[in-house]
Amino acid sequence: MEIDIGEALKRSDLFFIDVRSPHEFKAASIPGALNIPLFDDRDHHQLGIIYHQLGEMEARLAALEKVAPRLPLLVDRIVTASTGKPPLLYCQRGGMRSLSLCEVLRLTGIRALRLKKGYKAYRSYINKKLKNYKLNNKLFVLHGLTGVGKTAVLQILAEKGCSIIDLEGMANHRGSVFGAIGFSVNRSQKDFDALLLQELDNYAEENNIIIEGEGRRIGNIYLPPFLTEAMKSGFQILLNAPLETRVNRIVETYIPTAVDDKLLQELKSALENLRKRLGSKKTDQLLVMLNDGQYHNIARLMCAEYYDLFYSDSRPECSQFDVVVDAQNLELAADEIIKIVGKLSPAGNQNKKTIHQNV
Repeated sequence: MEIDIGEALKRSDLFFIDVRSPHEFKAASIPGALNIPLFDDRDHHQLGIIYHQLGEMEARLAALEKVAPRLPLLVDRIVTASTGKPPLLYCQRGGMRSLSLCEVLRLTGIRALRLKKGYKAYRSYINKKLKNYKLNNKLFVLHGLTGVGKTAVLQILAEKGCSIIDLEGMANHRGSVFGAIGFSVNRSQKDFDALLLQELDNYAEENNIIIEGEGRRIGNIYLPPFLTEAMKSGFQILLNAPLETRVNRIVETYIPTAVDDKLLQELKSALENLRKRLGSKKTDQLLVMLNDGQYHNIARLMCAEYYDLFYSDSRPECSQFDVVVDAQNLELAADEIIKIVGKLSPAGNQNKKTIHQNV
């Protein structure tokens, strides 16, 4: 039985299973789906060559030869993973991979569904939804110089029950030249779009969303125009903290207790990428400091020579903000933001997840 993506996403009783190769799954997938590949990356590549050189029939026979011994294991994995829910299988275009495995599951008495037109249909659905998205929430937008604690405040607000969207967390990037350090996976644009739409839909009934101010791009990820425009017209909150507080937070964010060779190389590469902007003399100085483990001095110098200059619009004298919040104490900053959101919401109609806070 085939099911289209619109109907599939409305149902909570389905377990999404991606039967594409690991490489395809890693590039982009439906959030929450589990990858149980019919073929591994090598087999998938080889079958593609056979298809183009010898034709469809030869490719099907070769595929059958490869997958037949693994069918009992695949069925067992799907049954175990779906935990009683009907499995919904999908491949790239809703073709033979999902169809063949779906048929095998049915032959064993398992009620399996198949996504019509596969992942391609899901991607088209996401593109259409984001292109025509109507954002009805009021945005409260957090700004502040690097190290002020915007992400930490967002996390505290989430723990207190507020509706927040962590764009940098979804992008697996903090937005600066050092932004990818500490993230193990590079998020694709397709996966980011899917996660963003999921978050927006989750908060569709909420009056307010708290979000960190961003430009059009976070690393290699682009934000949809409707969201950047909504951020510009939202309620602008500037977080302030002393330089030394920011320096300590920067070091805590980027430098764990033990610095391994991989992290050291990532930090060196990031500094090298700033050579044109900082100049060779300053870059070489920073590299020497890095080798000596002078992380706080590096953060202090980077604030003075790069961050505070490059992100000068996060200063009260350079941009207009609706309110300034002291972020030296992150918990108190979060509580103050909750009060602000509550005061600016219509009486008796505040953010449903915020009004229950005791602050």
